[in-house]
Amino acid sequence: MIKRATLLLTLITASLPTLASPDLIPQSEAQYVQLALIETIQITGDINDSLTSLVDRYLAHKTTDYYSIKDISEDTQANTLTIIVNLYKHENTIQPNQRVV
Repeated sequence: MIKRATLLLTLITASLPTLASPDLIPQSEAQYVQLALIETIQITGDINDSLTSLVDRYLAHKTTDYYSIKDISEDTQANTLTIIVNLYKHENTIQPNQRVV
């Protein structure tokens, strides 16, 4: 009975679509791979936050394949960290309704 329930749970979990956050790619490498620039976004957060956790939190539900960090700046008076990020998808996985920059 337990084996059957475990198998059923495994099959259900495997059949559900998964959301994976995009992977970091160097800006220089993005130029040489067949990637399409989908969007450039600005992420602003607390200056004390970790750069990676701030980016990961913001990009957790994005449907892009890769991202690269274009610029990082901080405002010590306002205690903010600003990150400019480019979002990319493989050229062969772009949907017809997706806008390419």
